[in-house]
Amino acid sequence: MKEPTIRFPEPTIRFPEPTIRFPVTCPKCGNDALTVFPVAVIATALIEVANIRLYASCHNQWWDASKVELEQIREYLGAPWIDAQRPA
Repeated sequence: MKEPTIRFPEPTIRFPEPTIRFPVTCPKCGNDALTVFPVAVIATALIEVANIRLYASCHNQWWDASKVELEQIREYLGAPWIDAQRPA
């Protein structure tokens, strides 16, 4: 006897990926601007202690977030639990 197969219909509603907005300060001129990242990207980077590349459009400047900037991003994410998720 053949096993019954359950098929779920394809979802018709797609939800946008959650994002986080936080300010970045241009290292050349000090201007602040908001940047947007997917929450999953930021959470993964913070858990894995990966670099987060930040961008300031005023001077077309890219840089790796400093420890202070990473802590601020963590606070914007509201994720004190991230430290507990880091591999030992």
